Amino acid sequence: MVKVSILWGADDDLEGIHHYTSGGFHPIHLGDVLSSANAEYRILQKLGRGAFSTAWLAQTRSEQFVALKICSANSNPTHEVGIFERLARHPPVPENVVKLLDHFTLQGPNGIHTVLVHNVLGNPSDVVDPAIYPGRKHVRKLCHDITIGLAALHEQGIVHGVDLHSDNVGIALPTLNNHSFTDLLDHYCQPEALLVLPKKVPENPEALPRYLVRPISVIEYLAKTEVDPSFFEGPFQGQIMDLGNAIIADEQFTPACTPAAVCAPEIMFKCVVCPEEHASPPTRASDVWSLACTIFEIVCNTSLFHFASPNDTLLGDMATMCGEVPDEWRSYWESREGLRDKDISPEDAEAEWKLRLQQSIRGPRNVRTEEDIRELFGMLRSMLVMDPAQRPSAAEMAKHPWFEREGLV
Repeated sequence: MVKVSILWGADDDLEGIHHYTSGGFHPIHLGDVLSSANAEYRILQKLGRGAFSTAWLAQTRSEQFVALKICSANSNPTHEVGIFERLARHPPVPENVVKLLDHFTLQGPNGIHTVLVHNVLGNPSDVVDPAIYPGRKHVRKLCHDITIGLAALHEQGIVHGVDLHSDNVGIALPTLNNHSFTDLLDHYCQPEALLVLPKKVPENPEALPRYLVRPISVIEYLAKTEVDPSFFEGPFQGQIMDLGNAIIADEQFTPACTPAAVCAPEIMFKCVVCPEEHASPPTRASDVWSLACTIFEIVCNTSLFHFASPNDTLLGDMATMCGEVPDEWRSYWESREGLRDKDISPEDAEAEWKLRLQQSIRGPRNVRTEEDIRELFGMLRSMLVMDPAQRPSAAEMAKHPWFEREGLV
């Protein structure tokens, strides 16, 4: 980790300056032009960042908007490229999985970086809040799309792995290229930038960007009625993003960190009990658990497991929601004071889901019906079972009647 401190500290919207070191992020500035063998890409704005990459809005010479995922030099993006190439070798390529349009390598002061070029997607949370946006009428289809996308990945022998959560679900933006980049950027005014001024002269000044910029939401621009009046007419198309931690089913597993809020119990138990050991490999069944948690969050605008961390509290919450303690957990469960005294039963699980039901239909601006949410919860509970062998497949869930219902969610 680079030992550089800057005069003005960054907040949570900005990546830490320690990422810009040998093996880390590539310093990007607005207006930079990156070239592959196929095209040139001009950087316009930041879209986001993750643990091992930054994402940027760019435009080609033919004025097509694209998203560039610039991976850290010490990451292993060849694996992700291989997953996309596997999808391309087995057509048809799933419509509900983000497309890889191009990829190339970039030499920079911090190493060699792989750049993945994708279609630009929007964050669903920016437009499907059921209490605020008219996008709520598309929530059901969005959830169906990601279920179909996951089923397609599974059919081709690909497990999404540890990263299936709401931040890795996007909405396609087919009308984006109808807009000019000047209109889009004018909407956000001059970028808000944090000047990178180190308190001490760094050993390698070129490793650092001159400034950091906050990400923008392109979908928020399109959602303005005066900008794109037909945007909410839809239908929205949901796509699964980020296959960096995807694996080929039944092949060697590279351990990675699963967000606790969507992690299947069979994986989370080992993370809690034996954190020094490798986690259990993700499976199609663990993907289905993550899918259920993701659908719950998209529909209800809250996590199923609040403030989730790999600890006894989360194990207790999982057992409460499922109404059982697996036999494999029993020895550990009885050894923990905070767990062995918990009331775990199907009746307690029923009471907990009833409470979630009341929370979901409460409020003066609510548009959900009790019947609809009750059916949704029934679907989710069939996926949220402790025994992975008892979970339905994603393909089976894609045929669930809840997805065919009419009306707002």
